[in-house]
Amino acid sequence: MFSYLDAATGSMIASAVAGGAAGLSVAGKMGMRRLKARLGKGAKPEGEVVENVGEPLASETAS
Repeated sequence: MFSYLDAATGSMIASAVAGGAAGLSVAGKMGMRRLKARLGKGAKPEGEVVENVGEPLASETAS
């Protein structure tokens, strides 16, 4: 009942495990960043406008 795993099969399994761990790490990091942004405790999520380009600066309107 023992199965044979050659070097190529073991390498494929190891790379699949490493890829899955890297994917979970990135997904967790992005999830935490979105959660912090939603709670107002972190940086703005990517794609969100940080400044209003159409409005003049306060120094321009003071004069």
